[in-house]
Amino acid sequence: MKRNTDVEATIVGKFVVMAPLLDERARRLWAAAESVAIGYGGDALVSAATGLARETIRNGRRELAQAWTPPGGFAVRGLGVPTLSRPNRA
Repeated sequence: MKRNTDVEATIVGKFVVMAPLLDERARRLWAAAESVAIGYGGDALVSAATGLARETIRNGRRELAQAWTPPGGFAVRGLGVPTLSRPNRA
């Protein structure tokens, strides 16, 4: 596969801006999300652009796939789309 230098340069630009703001976990997940968005060859390209190990990016993709949620989750009971009609209760 031919190396896409334009995409790699874009990733480098994003990483230079974002890296100082991210902790280790956030950096791994960001790199994984970029890899998923690129598709085939994404791990190698993101690894080359950021210096992160491919295994680190793969671990991040696994975390994203598991859809981790904190204890208690994000949902709040009672919020959401209201029902349009209610059955008649006589």
